[in-house]
Amino acid sequence: MITVLFSGGYEKGNTTTLTEHVLEGQDYRWINLEDVVNSANSTIAEDSKEQRDYEQVTDQILASEDVILVSPVNWYSISATLQHFIEQWSEALAISQYDDFKEKLSDINFRLILIGGDSPRVKALPCVKQVDYSLQFLGAHLQDYLIGYATQPGEIFKDTYAMNEAARWNRQYTTGMTAGAK
Repeated sequence: MITVLFSGGYEKGNTTTLTEHVLEGQDYRWINLEDVVNSANSTIAEDSKEQRDYEQVTDQILASEDVILVSPVNWYSISATLQHFIEQWSEALAISQYDDFKEKLSDINFRLILIGGDSPRVKALPCVKQVDYSLQFLGAHLQDYLIGYATQPGEIFKDTYAMNEAARWNRQYTTGMTAGAK
């Protein structure tokens, strides 16, 4: 099962369009992190609805073979929502129900999709490194990333590189050959 952690952007914008191109014909679960994460709050209250939602998403991630992190590039960074969600994984390390959290994460194929408008294939590379380092800290790794260029609605279709890479990812998912691809 593929789990998509969508963080920001317009519901039917370029980020969504590119991600859906990757997932065409695949079995996946789409989770909009905006519905789960309160990025204005740096801590999650114990026994709160946000904690229960967060644990439910974490359980979904741990049950997945593949996880795609999706974010627009905002001011040369991943979205605050995705950043906050990743930061909360340090909380999972301290919860007894996730004793094997790092071990389980290491078995998941993580990928990252970013969309930006200001030379994103160069200027979004620090975002890629940030996510990769965070995953490494947690015992996981970033298998692959895709950076698209788009500023206006529908403009992602003009980015032939991104659309071709999305099609390649889709073929990998279709053939079941996602491990170690890049």
